[in-house]
Amino acid sequence: MARRYEMSGRTAAMRRTREAILDAAVELFGPAWFDEVTLADVATAAGVSQQTVVNHFGSKIGLYLAGVSERFVPEVTALRGQTVPGDVDSIVATVLEDYEQSGDGTYRILVLAERVAELRQLVEGGGRAHRAWVEHVFAPQLEGLRGRRRERTVVLLAATLDVSMWKRLRRDEALSADETAAHLRALVDGVLATVAT
Repeated sequence: MARRYEMSGRTAAMRRTREAILDAAVELFGPAWFDEVTLADVATAAGVSQQTVVNHFGSKIGLYLAGVSERFVPEVTALRGQTVPGDVDSIVATVLEDYEQSGDGTYRILVLAERVAELRQLVEGGGRAHRAWVEHVFAPQLEGLRGRRRERTVVLLAATLDVSMWKRLRRDEALSADETAAHLRALVDGVLATVAT
């Protein structure tokens, strides 16, 4: 009985250590480029040795991918799950809230994936998830559309609400969050107007 207790205590300690490492990684990678953060930085921030980080995640890219899949993706999924399908204001507000929190980091992942092969699958999966979300939240507007017309509408809506568009408006054009929302709404309305004609 004592041995079983010891094993579950050890398992709980390992789980806490893993979570502390992930917390540190999210904190450090969030505002920085992948190349700017080392495993030693993460280990120091988590209060563990670099070897402990390696034991839990294998490598820096393994740690990065775990942080994205275990912390970032669930947060974005929960946020986007609150969107009211068919309500363009709700859709734009959700995208803006998502990107205001995660847009810079998401854009860095897109850029980084061009030279870090391990991230390409992550980016492709994110693209598929974004498109699926667009099809879900615009289902009322897409109803009755078929073939190439439907496909064109989905592609345009997904591109309009992509992080690259947010980055263009919010960072490159230095628009405020409210101005960015208004621009996104105008673009969405423009795409939807082509459906009606």
